[in-house]
Amino acid sequence: MASNGQSLPTSTDAGSPQVLKKRKRNIERARVTRACDRCKKRKIKCNGAQPCEFCIRAKASCTFDSAYARGRVPAILPASDVESGSNSILANDALTQATQDPLRLQSHHVSSTYLVPLASASAAPSSQSSPEPVQTDLQGHYIGPASGVSFLLRVQKRLHQAISFHDASTIFTFGDAPLQLPEFDPSFCMMLPRDDAQRLVDRYFDFAMPTYRFLHRPTVQEWFEEFYDTLGIMRDAQSAPAKVALLFMVFAQARVYMPDSDRPGPPDLSTRYFLAAEHQLTKERGSIRLTSVQARLTQCFYLLTQSRINHCWSLFGTMSHLALAIGLNRNRRPGRRSGLSVVEAQCRRRTFWCAYTLDAYLSVALGRPRSFHDDDIDTELPACVDDDQLTAENIATSPDNRSPSTMLAPIAHIKVARIISKIVRDLYAIKPISASRRSVLTERISKDLSDWQVEFARFLDSEFFSTSLVPPIFQRQQNVLNLTYWHAIILTHRPFVLTNFARLSRKDGNSGIEDAQTAESVQQCLMAAMKTVKKINDITQTRQMFHAFWIAAYFAFTATIVLYIYVIQNRASPPELYSSYFAAATKCQSHISAMAEKGSLSERYCLVLEELRVEALRQAKRMHPTMTNLGGMEDISHGTGFPQSTASMPLDDTPSDIANYTDVLGENVIDFNGMPSSAFSDSSGWGQFASMVSSGLGNLDLFLNDDTFTI
Repeated sequence: MASNGQSLPTSTDAGSPQVLKKRKRNIERARVTRACDRCKKRKIKCNGAQPCEFCIRAKASCTFDSAYARGRVPAILPASDVESGSNSILANDALTQATQDPLRLQSHHVSSTYLVPLASASAAPSSQSSPEPVQTDLQGHYIGPASGVSFLLRVQKRLHQAISFHDASTIFTFGDAPLQLPEFDPSFCMMLPRDDAQRLVDRYFDFAMPTYRFLHRPTVQEWFEEFYDTLGIMRDAQSAPAKVALLFMVFAQARVYMPDSDRPGPPDLSTRYFLAAEHQLTKERGSIRLTSVQARLTQCFYLLTQSRINHCWSLFGTMSHLALAIGLNRNRRPGRRSGLSVVEAQCRRRTFWCAYTLDAYLSVALGRPRSFHDDDIDTELPACVDDDQLTAENIATSPDNRSPSTMLAPIAHIKVARIISKIVRDLYAIKPISASRRSVLTERISKDLSDWQVEFARFLDSEFFSTSLVPPIFQRQQNVLNLTYWHAIILTHRPFVLTNFARLSRKDGNSGIEDAQTAESVQQCLMAAMKTVKKINDITQTRQMFHAFWIAAYFAFTATIVLYIYVIQNRASPPELYSSYFAAATKCQSHISAMAEKGSLSERYCLVLEELRVEALRQAKRMHPTMTNLGGMEDISHGTGFPQSTASMPLDDTPSDIANYTDVLGENVIDFNGMPSSAFSDSSGWGQFASMVSSGLGNLDLFLNDDTFTI
């Protein structure tokens, strides 16, 4: 028992306050008798050094020029002396606290991964030390444990703990899920049996890419035949690298959208194809070709399925520059003057607009500026015709009884992506906009979304493809379009959800018109979020969900956040008002958890959602302590046909064990009313939060740099 150098507290120790007082007096105390001018003005605790820790962090000048009226003026210590002294004090405090109360740690749900070994207790301050380490923002302002910013800082800390950063990663991929590199010889061509490879080509066009249809299927099929006829050499040596790279990426992309039991080749074959494509593209010589852009664009989509969003964003920058260099953003018609065939002209348009759509998604998900700007674009949308109707000279007309074109959904996707670009530009601009201006822009964008929905209402109708004889590609297209439409509604009205927090807390008598507009936007956001999580549930229950569905996971994450925040916002209301939203959010979170793999974006999403889920329950139970459950949510969430691993999510205020997402949960309650009203209403709020979660990079420094927290 005594071999570790510690003994458990005895009953005598526990009942002797004199002993405790004596111990406290024996502990060395650090008292700061003078604060620098900057800390004194802000009324924050200064360590008395020059420069002090807060001035160093804020990169501000640290001066002691103000008058001192507390007796003899103390000496100002250099920063190095104070730092060394405070470190030893913190270490002694930590060890003393651990000795006095060794059982205290066991009362928290803490993973062993995050526990500090006893042998190193003297080297690092304990998280249970008293007083608790002060949490501050960049300005040195104290952040209480119940503030909304404290919640965001906890999320940021856990994200950084959960993400495995590899020093070997380049600056272009740092923060991504690790790429498991196989033993790979780039000079060796991995050729599957022809029939297996043909299945991959078919899967690519029939399922994997429902709305990003920038490749011409007959052309790809022609290159595929040539690839196998020539054993990968190809007949035109100049264009061979780009063509072979594109074929490899078609194989890689198609394979991740196949059931595990039906994937041809070894488990790491998709990664091998990606690396082989990279090797082929390094051999390109001469001018930029459309195929070069298409191969890199396909690589971007593949990287997203592997949760390598930073790598994707870096590669997308190269691809977008190549696209602009060959003028894909400019309108060029087929003919002798342009030297373009009908097929090439249409493929140029398809490729550009697919890249434009992906650009909009990356901008929203990462909170970063876009690569393409509407003022630089005059190219037309592609024609709504199937691939087999395109020939080198003309576009063949389709019979009247033909089923809808597979290009109808891609065109609809392009149009809604243009609206999303407008949302990002107008509603999430870096420069803040007035409330009246936001209302006008929101109404205008809502009208655009309504017109879009009317234009494609028949295709979006769930009854339109009710027969089982319909090809899977149409069902996939319908799901993507509906989810994208609802996501656009959420983006449009989401700023009002958190703006409503500040309005409710201030109760400053705003006009009834503003309150009505806010209430309408909140309801629109809730409606879209509920439809999103219901669609995710439907896709999962019909076993159509794949780990590669990166955009579905992101849509589900965004919608679930809205639902949890609404529950927290209405915690004082009767549980019947929000119980259905909580149940829907919990169910959707369990689906995301089922998709989550180690290091994936879905795992990061679940980490944030679990923090919100526990907080929503904690807040509701504070307001309604006599409840045994929240409006029957336990009955709603169980027995839903989930897999065993996801059905066991607890509906109390204990963290879920599904993926160990919240290993260190605090006991404090989030006060969202303490957040600045503009916190998430512009790109410096939602944008930074999205970037931190999706990319694993950055922090909330700009968000924390807000005058609201000046004390």
